[in-house]
Amino acid sequence: MKKFCLLLYWMSLPFLIQAQAIHLAGSSEDICMNPVFSPDGEKIAYTKANYKGLLILDLVSNSIKQITDEDAAGFAFKWSSDSKSILSRVSKYENQKRYNAVKIFDVENGKSNLLTEYKTMMPYLPEWANGDLEVFLPSKEGIEVYNTGKSKNVNSTKSEMHSYALHDKIILHDFTTGKEQISTPIKNADIINLTASPDGRKVAFEIIGGNMFSMNADGTGLIDLGKGNRPKWSFDGRKIIYMIAEDDGHTFTKSDIYSINPDGLEKVNLTNTNDLIEMNPCFSPDGNSITYDVFNDGSIYLMNLEQR
Repeated sequence: MKKFCLLLYWMSLPFLIQAQAIHLAGSSEDICMNPVFSPDGEKIAYTKANYKGLLILDLVSNSIKQITDEDAAGFAFKWSSDSKSILSRVSKYENQKRYNAVKIFDVENGKSNLLTEYKTMMPYLPEWANGDLEVFLPSKEGIEVYNTGKSKNVNSTKSEMHSYALHDKIILHDFTTGKEQISTPIKNADIINLTASPDGRKVAFEIIGGNMFSMNADGTGLIDLGKGNRPKWSFDGRKIIYMIAEDDGHTFTKSDIYSINPDGLEKVNLTNTNDLIEMNPCFSPDGNSITYDVFNDGSIYLMNLEQR
């Protein structure tokens, strides 16, 4: 209870450029990673080592519960816009073969809804669409669309323009018209970790062996943001948060968390430590705090930022 009161104290402080990080969960013996705020700001979902399982930290009740222990459930999972469900591509192994499937997990009771059969080939990740009413999954045959069984969230402000990467190309799919637009930002440069802004108008991504970029979703206005990894947008689309990591070919040796404007201005090192390897950041919905994991101690943290 004392930790939760301290957490609320830090979250309420105004005009704080960088506060002491608050430990939320995890240790070197019980690795926790990849924390993501819910859209309502009341919860943080995270996973364990190797992206196994999903856990929910409730910031209101100061409680933690596990909703699944499935392999890969914690990789690139996505909250629904109503903060009641999580979308994930899970995996299982049979006869040394990996099979993937798309599931939706109820945050309150952990019940799951299997949207696809288990397949050996599922290179793309699922995305929410149409106010959480549907999920779309890119495939080699085109876009697969699945009904979620949820009621449509009419208050959702998320765009129906969705982007995904295929080698050196970015495909912009308009779910209102069914039309697609294809752009090639950098020819013969493979794109990874593509992420779209909440309004769908911009994207940020990495190039394998290269830098991090932002651009308009239609392929115009390419901006080189310099070195960077695993970008994520703030909920208002005004900032990109990411990490700059170094490795020795076997493991990570250094990483700090940065924020930057989509136009490349106002780059700020938010952690700036020599002994900690901070990774996988995520903004809170109000943009006043971040959550992230520390690779070399197996924990997730929350840090309050200056109110802007």
